[in-house]
Amino acid sequence: MKIRTLFVEDEHWGVTPYFKELERNGFQCELARDGDEAIKKLESEDFDLVSMDVMFPPGKLLDAETMPVSAGLRLLQQIRLGKINNCDPNINVIILTAVINREIETEIKKLGVDAYLKKPIDFNEVIDTFCRIKPQKIKEQE
Repeated sequence: MKIRTLFVEDEHWGVTPYFKELERNGFQCELARDGDEAIKKLESEDFDLVSMDVMFPPGKLLDAETMPVSAGLRLLQQIRLGKINNCDPNINVIILTAVINREIETEIKKLGVDAYLKKPIDFNEVIDTFCRIKPQKIKEQE
């Protein structure tokens, strides 16, 4: 069974290099380039894992007050609060970002993430981190 993974990243070149190797390791990767696209995909499809940047265009569905620098935090809050239809509030989440903001990082970690990876990061470390995290849904089906 493939691990359906949604990457939320406006600069696709920052994550698409991982897709081929992850797909060889049992992942099915999809991309959302802003908050609106991420929410629509999470509501209409079943994902096992979300990987997101901290900063991306929030779109209109997150919150009118959301700034791009905190869009990842806001999206994670919405997920954890169960405000995104069809999305498990306990879905596994990996943060993959170049944003350096200790306050946002602290808030994100309080909400619970499986990994908080800071770019630049070694390619193999990213792949190893994804492969180490096995979503609950997959564990239950084994």
